[in-house]
Amino acid sequence: MLNKDFTQSVFILIISTVIVASFSFLVWVLPAFFYQNTLIAKSSAKPLTALEVEGRDIYISEGCHTCHTMMVRPLDAEIKRYGRYSRESDDIYEFPNLWGSKRTGPDLTNLGRKYSDEWHAIHLNNPRHVVPTSIMPAYPWLFEQVLDGEDTEAKLKALRMLGVPYNDREIQQARLAVKGSTKAEALIAYLQSLGQDQGVQQ
Repeated sequence: MLNKDFTQSVFILIISTVIVASFSFLVWVLPAFFYQNTLIAKSSAKPLTALEVEGRDIYISEGCHTCHTMMVRPLDAEIKRYGRYSRESDDIYEFPNLWGSKRTGPDLTNLGRKYSDEWHAIHLNNPRHVVPTSIMPAYPWLFEQVLDGEDTEAKLKALRMLGVPYNDREIQQARLAVKGSTKAEALIAYLQSLGQDQGVQQ
């Protein structure tokens, strides 16, 4: 019995898992509770507008985050191609974060204002019209589907509970700020916001 492989013991496996998870919590999660105020003080991140919040949700629902990362590593090659490298303080209002791990398409961390709204509209409608070799799918239906903003207020309230500093006025006006916009307009607004609140600091 003493020579029994410990991996065959459910009890030992559970205890080992609890120990490893507890260690991970102590090392990775717990310090963040004490470091949050420092991150906020160091960060130039700004909360997304109501329309940008809806655009971010469309970005997620259409699976954009599975082909595009939002994490520029501090490597010369990446900085030259994608711009300023990512910092922990950049993502204090990101729930969930969209760092990603697969770059079928380019990293979008610093995409904002690199192209015009018109360019983005053409690109979303048919990527081949601006990038002939693109393998990105087209999203023409985003220009036909209109947002009613019915859930936007609830989304901002939920984000405020997580620490995003929305005030009552922003929350109350969220539905009207979104109502009547197409999904394409919301997505473009979100894409144009990327990296803009971080400036060009190095």
